[in-house]
Amino acid sequence: MPVKTAVLSKSISHVGLLLLVLALTLVAGWQLMLVSRANLLQDIRLHGENRLLVHISAIRRDLNRFAPMPFVLSQNQNVRQLLQTADPELLPVVRQSLEQANQVAGTLNWGVLNIQGHVVASSDWRSNQRTLPSSGHEQPFFQGALNGEYGGYFAAGKQIPLYYLSAPVYAAGKLLGVAVVGVDLRQLQDNWSTSRDYLAVSDQQGQLFLSSLEGLRGAQLTAARNGSQQTGSSNWYWDADWLLGKTQPVLRSAGRQQSYLVQSVLLDDLQWQVHFLTDLTPVYRQLRSITAFIVGGGLALILFLLFVRERQLKLRSHQVARELRLTNEAQQRAVIRNTQAGLMVVNQTGAILFSNPRAQQYFAVDAAQLMAVSIEQLLASDQSAAELQALAGQLADPVTFTPINLLETVAQRLDGSQFPAIISINPITWSESDGYLVTLVDISKRKRAEQALLQANEVLEQRVQARTQALHEAQAELIQQSKLAALGTMAAAIAHELNQPLTAIRTSVFSSRLLLQREQREAAEKALEQVVQMTERMALITGQLKTFAHKRPQSLTPVALVSCFEQVLPMFSDELAEQAVELQLEYQTLPLVQADQPRLEQVLINLLRNALDAMRHSAKKQLQLNVWQEAEQACFAVSDTGPGFTEQSRLHLFDPFFTTKDVGEGLGLGLAISYSIVMDFGGQIRAENQAGGGALFRVCLPLAERDTTESIQETLR
Repeated sequence: MPVKTAVLSKSISHVGLLLLVLALTLVAGWQLMLVSRANLLQDIRLHGENRLLVHISAIRRDLNRFAPMPFVLSQNQNVRQLLQTADPELLPVVRQSLEQANQVAGTLNWGVLNIQGHVVASSDWRSNQRTLPSSGHEQPFFQGALNGEYGGYFAAGKQIPLYYLSAPVYAAGKLLGVAVVGVDLRQLQDNWSTSRDYLAVSDQQGQLFLSSLEGLRGAQLTAARNGSQQTGSSNWYWDADWLLGKTQPVLRSAGRQQSYLVQSVLLDDLQWQVHFLTDLTPVYRQLRSITAFIVGGGLALILFLLFVRERQLKLRSHQVARELRLTNEAQQRAVIRNTQAGLMVVNQTGAILFSNPRAQQYFAVDAAQLMAVSIEQLLASDQSAAELQALAGQLADPVTFTPINLLETVAQRLDGSQFPAIISINPITWSESDGYLVTLVDISKRKRAEQALLQANEVLEQRVQARTQALHEAQAELIQQSKLAALGTMAAAIAHELNQPLTAIRTSVFSSRLLLQREQREAAEKALEQVVQMTERMALITGQLKTFAHKRPQSLTPVALVSCFEQVLPMFSDELAEQAVELQLEYQTLPLVQADQPRLEQVLINLLRNALDAMRHSAKKQLQLNVWQEAEQACFAVSDTGPGFTEQSRLHLFDPFFTTKDVGEGLGLGLAISYSIVMDFGGQIRAENQAGGGALFRVCLPLAERDTTESIQETLR
């Protein structure tokens, strides 16, 4: 421990010295870079200011050369006379003189405008392209001349940057018009090409209309310079460079191939901003060289100090490593002795070199007895683990040996007794030579638990089978009882429903016999009509039973859902009028469903009949029918304003012979028949209470096939 403490303290002192040298190197390098950068920027600013003054003087000189031209034009007698008289014979003369003056002056255009702002004559009268605006009434140069001013105005938003010089035209103290000279400012740009300077000129809105760099022409400069802000052109953007300092405005191309330091001066009279661009490529090169020199020197110093430090530490590392190895070996032996798994180390011939107490306990021998045998002798010979039987041949070549992990086998003690175990064999370095670590775990307790669990599972499976058989028998008995109960309910309902008409028929027949004996034929015929009505009622009851037992049709056809409503609703017109029921129809679509039309109409009749019966005693009587389409289904709903369902009745609505009506008013087969029909169509029917009161039945049916649907819908249209 004292040796380790001394080594650790010396290592800390070396690290502190190294960090101190590194910090001093960085501070000195940073200061040197700041001084170099300040000197470079100072030279760049001085050079840029001098060149800006030279170019600004040149710009003013070139513009002043054109300043007297509009005044000279305003003094031309032919121009004055043309503005006064509009003589057509003078127009060619004025045009030619304007054309000649434009060519001599090297300008873009000369023109004369009347006081309404219309061009009277211009030098480009031979060309199809006009550089003067067709109406100059709103132009600044025209308004200034009308106010008696002589000056120049920049025309923004033009493909060609123009500078208009204007002067008023007077005769006898009266304003006749405006003389205009248009100058192509690209002449200034062409003059810059003779020098190696990069310049750009922008207007009040930051629009660059002149630039010695083609990529910058037409770009829109923003007011802010800091951060990565776009200039309005996808090819250039503002940026901040840490090498130059974040306060220096730097303009870069999109690919960062070009970078320029920008210095700007505002011309107050023209409201132009002149920008001088300094190429930063040589500046970056020089700054990078300085930075590389500083970084290289610092790295060289650090590497030298590291070399010295490593040389000193290397001499001490062997002693520390030796102590650590001895400590680790002692710790490993302690772990091996106290582990709950049997551990053994074998060499390439399979001989046992080491065993821990747990392995000795498993095989009931001491360490000397265990080291006298090989690993093959500890494995049962009657096992089918072929890879363990061939273990001796594999251990001889560690390169081709395949590790064995968690293999379940049977181990054998020296006295011949056996026990189940899980074995793992993996390569290991032992005493500076190749060996194998054998891990062995006795699983006798787990095997006994597995056997007990298997027996318990077999007993449980037998009980489950017996209970399942009992449940099947109970279920069959319940089904039989349910059938008998249903037959009893049906028989009672049919007997009750048929008893009344049979009694009425018996009475009517007896009355008819007496009436015929008395020769009262008219009264007898009325009594026989009552017999006919009673038989029709009995036929209706038996017809419901026939419909309930009707088999599903062999094939379904496309049926227009709305047409079924149109067929059924007239049957209830008298009853709707008699009960004063408000009928509301809402057809969001006209779908075709795959169904059988007579049976679908039977569903509608049953739902409408239930709705009218439910509203018989309601104060508000409103019957609503809705049709819509969702996904691959067509749906319709029948809702009323009756009392709705109780929770108990809603659960049995679709059960056969279940009804909430009074005795003699129905068999309770309507909804059961409707449910059976909808299921035969492959649809769904659902009943629910509305939030505002009343019942709602919702029915969804599958749509007909697309090609069939389209042809039938076309026919319906």
